[in-house]
Amino acid sequence: MIRQCPAAFLLWSFLFIAAPAWGEEDPVLSEMTKKFTALSNYTTLLDSEGDGGRSKIVYTYKKPGFIRMDFIQPHRGATLVFNPITHKATLRPFAQLFFTFSLDPGNRLITDAKGHTVDQSDIGALLRSMAASAREGSVTHLPPETHENLVCPRLRVEGAKTTYFVWIHPELLLPIKVVKLFAGGEKEIVFLRNLSVDVSLDDTAFTP
Repeated sequence: MIRQCPAAFLLWSFLFIAAPAWGEEDPVLSEMTKKFTALSNYTTLLDSEGDGGRSKIVYTYKKPGFIRMDFIQPHRGATLVFNPITHKATLRPFAQLFFTFSLDPGNRLITDAKGHTVDQSDIGALLRSMAASAREGSVTHLPPETHENLVCPRLRVEGAKTTYFVWIHPELLLPIKVVKLFAGGEKEIVFLRNLSVDVSLDDTAFTP
């Protein structure tokens, strides 16, 4: 069953279906940024696929930028923890073994084929990239679409090298699905499944 949507959300959604806005600050992008700025933490199942294959990661974020990634696919059992204070990432490659590696976030061992790094993997980094593309290109508000039983507002953000299609959680006002198209023809799809914000977290989760 599709979740009932409050009238305020429906008004918010349909008012913004419009022609592309070129090089302007977009109100929906701005609202998503405000929502991210206001939260203290979030958790999600990061489910993505692209040229490098499929990946599933239990992702935990806490301000000012602590990140924990528990890998399900590939590298099942591996964990990666980023500390924004030391600006170091700690990799535990096997769940059964206790040895770890302390690495710079840009180390090739922990970057993917597109150069994504752990320190720039959170929703805030995504929103900054989208805003940069919007400034150099355009933002188009698309009709809402149902995704995982939620009626989601959608955006198309077109930049010089990258185009984003974004499905937005109607209550959290944060992205829960992103399709990223690159100028070279590559495609990346990211789902932020079971996204929860401001949950109770044990600080030991970010202890390597």
